[in-house]
Amino acid sequence: MKVAIAGAGAMGCRFGYMLADSGVDVTLIDGWKTHVDAINQQGLFVETERGSRHYSLPAMLAEDAHGEFDVVILFTKAMQMAEMLQKIAPVLASAKVVMTLSNGLGNIETLEQYVDRSVIYAGVTLWSCELEGPGHIRATGSGNIELQPLMSTDMTTAGRLVEMLNHAGLNAELSANVLLSIWKKAAFNSVMNTYCALLDCNVGGFGRRPDALEMARTVVREIVQVARSQQIPLTEEMVMHTVQKVFDPRESGEHYPSMHQDLHKGRLTEIDYLNGAVARMGEAQGIPVPVNRLLTQLIHAKEAQ
Repeated sequence: MKVAIAGAGAMGCRFGYMLADSGVDVTLIDGWKTHVDAINQQGLFVETERGSRHYSLPAMLAEDAHGEFDVVILFTKAMQMAEMLQKIAPVLASAKVVMTLSNGLGNIETLEQYVDRSVIYAGVTLWSCELEGPGHIRATGSGNIELQPLMSTDMTTAGRLVEMLNHAGLNAELSANVLLSIWKKAAFNSVMNTYCALLDCNVGGFGRRPDALEMARTVVREIVQVARSQQIPLTEEMVMHTVQKVFDPRESGEHYPSMHQDLHKGRLTEIDYLNGAVARMGEAQGIPVPVNRLLTQLIHAKEAQ
């Protein structure tokens, strides 16, 4: 399969080099010219626990995107997805699979405005990565992927997609209910991203706080109520199991979540697609969501500083 990764930030680059290293023809697409130029001129510089290496990968600016690809994987941040989809329209036209692995709620609804539902795959991933600078990522820890076609019954294509991802070591599997997984990941990120950003710490640092689990539960309880109002069978236990697991340094304890990275680099965050989305939906349904509303306001205040 020929693959384009739209949104070649930290996660897009991690998937890109892992796929390329397994023999897949990968092209990176991004909107940051300095980053794209660095990758084209020097290769993508990847640091891992085992050492560092440059990977030769073609990269192009979103507005210059062209070519035919079997698979387009979207890692664009939720608030930038519509703009990215508009710019890469020539690339989307030939894709047999358009998969979103972006964080947050509402990405599927955005994607449906630009491509036919029959080619959409929704997914979630627990892989993590950090963008250290133009053309430079630090990839630590391991992860997995859950994915599901929204409408397609073409299991041959689905099987080939999973096989390709697993050959690259990305630990992919087909999900029976990806919407539940998306809500579970959004709840997880509404805890880890938001608290680590506000407390200026990594995942393990938050986990070492004696009140970390109770702080997490106050967020998750509200999200569970909102999810159930949307017919999503989310439970507190589902989310808290993952929260506790990643506190371990062998998992993702040393990782600084993307919201923390965004604030430190002066970028807007995805808060409106995490705690903010939950707050909006909860208030529309008459469900009390004071914790998620307050956390959203605090992140916006940090953005404004």
